[in-house]
Amino acid sequence: MLVFCEPGIPGGGDPLDFLSDRAKRPRIAVVENEALRCLKIARDHLASGNVPSAIKFAQKSINLFPTPEAQTFLKQTESKKTPNGRENNNRQTPSPSTSREHKQGRQIGDYTTEQAEAVKRIRACRTHDYYAILGINKDATDSDVKKAYRKLALQMHPDKNAAPGADEAFKMVSKAFQILSDSQKRAIFDEHGADPDSRSSGIPPGFRSFNNGFGNGTVYADEISPEEIFNMFFASPNGEGAREQHTSPLLTFFQLLPLILLFLFSFSSSWFYPAHEPMPSYSLQETSRYTQHRFTYSLQVPYFVEPSRFSSVEQNPRQLRQFEDHIEVAYIKRLHLDCNAEFTTKQRMINEAKGWLFRDDEKLKAAEARSLPNCEKLMEISRSKRYKEIQHLVRS
Repeated sequence: MLVFCEPGIPGGGDPLDFLSDRAKRPRIAVVENEALRCLKIARDHLASGNVPSAIKFAQKSINLFPTPEAQTFLKQTESKKTPNGRENNNRQTPSPSTSREHKQGRQIGDYTTEQAEAVKRIRACRTHDYYAILGINKDATDSDVKKAYRKLALQMHPDKNAAPGADEAFKMVSKAFQILSDSQKRAIFDEHGADPDSRSSGIPPGFRSFNNGFGNGTVYADEISPEEIFNMFFASPNGEGAREQHTSPLLTFFQLLPLILLFLFSFSSSWFYPAHEPMPSYSLQETSRYTQHRFTYSLQVPYFVEPSRFSSVEQNPRQLRQFEDHIEVAYIKRLHLDCNAEFTTKQRMINEAKGWLFRDDEKLKAAEARSLPNCEKLMEISRSKRYKEIQHLVRS
């Protein structure tokens, strides 16, 4: 009896028997696609060393819809078949998700003793013992980290390991790589022994946050600081940022501005406004309190103030200019933070699409096409004369 690779699709005899005469011709493509999928599964089995299952799925592919490539593949694969392989074929399950495991060690259900032991070793590690999870020393190089991750990710991947706890072990391996492959996070972890991404890790605030320059809030590690974003992506050719091989004007812009932007995010608002004169409050969004809509004199940044409390500033040109200087610098800072978030998200999506195990070309294309509106706006402002004036104000 001939059956489809996908459970639940009718089969038996002619694969098209279950279709009405009127539906047969348009549904031939469905059968052909299923045959090609069976052939792909067969190739995956062969790549993992499982010859009997490779032969089994190649035969299914030919039975569904004969193609020259499937017949050639079957002929070449059968030449590799061994007596031991015939024995394994009798025990092989047809599920694609459970038939890809390495046939090493004694078989226990859908996984081997070696796979179970590997999962057990990782699960026995403490959650934040990243070096132990990857099985490397603290002096391991970046290359050692990547090599260990690739090996363990292949062992723990759900498509290759059906042992209990494999999913959790895979997540632990991925988290360990995320921390140890980032030079800054690794340095923080080495010093404090806690997860650098955790807000409750006990790491001093100076490592996970920076003052926003105007006394209103904290930016945690998830919202990377200006210094961190440049170090993370452009510090060295071996850094994570080196994954993006082509050079664009936007990346060139990032590379030229670290020191300039560092000045912008390290000064106090008192530089723009005398200490004895209280800074009027404002908002970049309209609220019930801030209702008067205004624009800064130079960059035309929209902002809102309290009409009753702003009249005195409005009547003093010097105070008004200093106040709007302050707003424009705050606006540039906000643009940078938003750009930072956009860039980090895009880079993460690109890296995920490239993957360490499988490359998803469709997702990669979408990630690379993702726009960075705040970064583009920031780059546009950086070319203006006003931007240079702000640099001068900060440095003076």
